Formats: sequence, C-alpha cells, structure tokens
Amino acid sequence: MRAVRRSSVLLGVVLSMFLSGAGSVGAATDRLPDLAMARLRNFKIQNTDSGQRLLRFSTIIVNVGKGPFQTTGTRPDTGGAGCDPEPSTACMRDVNQRIFNDAGGYRNVDAPGAYMYFAGDGHTHWHVRDLETYELIRSDNGSKVGTGAKHGFCFYDNYIYNLNLPGAPGSPVYRDCGKSTDLSVTMGLSVGWGDKYNAALPDQYIDITGLTPGRYRLWAIADDSNWFMESSEANQATWADLQIGTGGVTVIKKSPNP
Repeated sequence: MRAVRRSSVLLGVVLSMFLSGAGSVGAATDRLPDLAMARLRNFKIQNTDSGQRLLRFSTIIVNVGKGPFQTTGTRPDTGGAGCDPEPSTACMRDVNQRIFNDAGGYRNVDAPGAYMYFAGDGHTHWHVRDLETYELIRSDNGSKVGTGAKHGFCFYDNYIYNLNLPGAPGSPVYRDCGKSTDLSVTMGLSVGWGDKYNAALPDQYIDITGLTPGRYRLWAIADDSNWFMESSEANQATWADLQIGTGGVTVIKKSPNP
C-alpha cells in the first residue's frame, strides 16, 4: 500500500510539471519530516508484587527532517466500533499526513494502516497505534526474547532536541492529543523537537520475567510499519547493549544520536 501511494504521488507530480511546463522556476518542493529515535536512557528493572520482572527505559522520538511531522485522525461520529486490538476504545481509522512545502503550502496524503484510538493506558487522550516499537534481542544467538508492552503513543512537542536545525521553531507548536469527544485530532512533532516517554509511564517496559542472565540488545524503532512519509528510512532505530543479570541492568554501549 505504501509503495502504491508513493507511486501515485510521484505520477501526479510528474503530470503536473508536464502540463504546466516541466521544470518551471519556482516549483514547490516538499519539506518532509524525518522520524528518528534519540539514545535510550534511564534503564531499570522493576520487580512487581505479582512476581513480574520488567525492564523499564525512557525513549525520545524526534523529528530531524526539513518539515513538521503532522498527522490527523478523523471519525464521522462518537459512536461505532473500536479498533482491533482495542475493541473497547473509541477509534479513528481515517488517518492522513500533512506534507508541507517550501512555498508555504501543503498537501494531505493517506496513511494506510495507521489509526488512532482513545485512552488504553490510563491517559485520557488519543494515541497513534505503534508509532514506536521495542524489541529485546539476545546478543549471542539473535533470538527475540521480548517486545514492548506499550502500543499507544500520544506525541507532541515536549522535548527540545536540536533547535539549530533549519526550520526548528523556538517554542512548541504541537501541544496535546485531543479529548474523548473530538471527531478530529491532530498530533505532530516540529523540526528539532521530540516527544519523551519516561521509564515510569504505564506500559513503558518489556517483560523479562524468567529471562536468562546475559547480554542483550534493546531496539527502539520509529514508524517501523512505514505508515508515514519521511525523507529517510535509514535512521528510524536506535539500540543499547545491556548486561542483564539477577541484580540489575548495566549499559555496555549505545548507538549514536541521530
């Protein structure tokens, strides 16, 4: 679906150039966002009263592209079925992305597969399903031993990452994730800004109950399903090598910041 959408967009651009005199001076150029993950931090192991052992950590998804990352979900009314696998929650299945250009305009493109749902983690706001994903890989054999418990992400400008990037605003542009009665919700990340998920937040962990002590690599990936258009898909992931033992967790090495 993503390839079809991109091909359709490219065909439309080529046709438009042909009809208007291809190569005309002043043609607008897209300023695409570029989602990436900053270095992981705040690693800790939580032993729960129920006997679970949880690896907790903080993540920051950032926009290092040339334009804002903005997506909007809509629904026709406040009724209707929820989104699988959140059938008991309100749902917005129609999601699009706004692509800005250097002429001050924009266009909206569909984001097939992406959807928003309300609450689900104790927070009374809307989330994009799996905007971030987490995996824990055993270093000696490459086996996946765990995935993130968190699936819903409300993202907006709450972390200053790099205001030296061209087009980065000096103050937040995107500030919230809507309320339960909304029929339309817009979320976004400005250039140079990020959204931080602290280790203590609900579901911000990987369950490592019964995990064998050893060395592991923790991955965090932005838009792993490639629902959204970006200038690069090469920097979506970050990782940290961890030594996990019975007494706790030690950081061995981290990937560079994007």
